[in-house]
Amino acid sequence: MDEQVIRELEERLKKAMLTSDVDALDALLADDLSFVDATGKVWTKADDLNGHRYGMQRIEKLDVEEQSVRVYGGFAVTVTRVALSGTFAGAPFAGSLRYTRTWGDIGGAWKIVAAQCCLAPF
Repeated sequence: MDEQVIRELEERLKKAMLTSDVDALDALLADDLSFVDATGKVWTKADDLNGHRYGMQRIEKLDVEEQSVRVYGGFAVTVTRVALSGTFAGAPFAGSLRYTRTWGDIGGAWKIVAAQCCLAPF
């Protein structure tokens, strides 16, 4: 696996998040995903998919401002800064976040196995 493939997967993830494409997200997320959001809450894959499926979260803008990718054999780590906006539980939000994602080769398919985000300074 090389850096370009991971960057392409990150782009697929971005598009799936913007369109709430649950099928695409399902293919990109490991079944045992652990995602820690900016408040410290831990989300499972089902939590994330249901947030998109039922309209709990809607991302209207997601601009990648910077991204680094490191590949280590069967896993890769991305660190991405984004500017995003949308709604969560009907309330608008906007800000700059930094995501760290760990991608793993699971049975020949690259999937996100762990992720965390935090507020990034402007």
